[in-house]
Amino acid sequence: MKVSTDELRGAALALLRHLDESGQKEFEIDEDFYWDVPADKRYSPYDEPKELTIGQLSDDWSEVALMTHGSRETVAYGLVWLAAVLRRVGEKAIG
Repeated sequence: MKVSTDELRGAALALLRHLDESGQKEFEIDEDFYWDVPADKRYSPYDEPKELTIGQLSDDWSEVALMTHGSRETVAYGLVWLAAVLRRVGEKAIG
């Protein structure tokens, strides 16, 4: 599978537009800590992970916000932090 930044951008915009059009413009995220499978094990479905790590949505969002506002160097790993927040938004969104 190959994906381009143009395709990712288009998908993100379409999905966010859907939320806006359905009146879902803001999400209250009460949960903060979450379980995560380490990246080196996440894509090995035939090997059950023996360890989990803990992530924190508030920390993920803080790092993304710092990059967005220019207070922190933008790094590609920011997509991982953003993905964690987007996952929770997707789980809370309706429709």
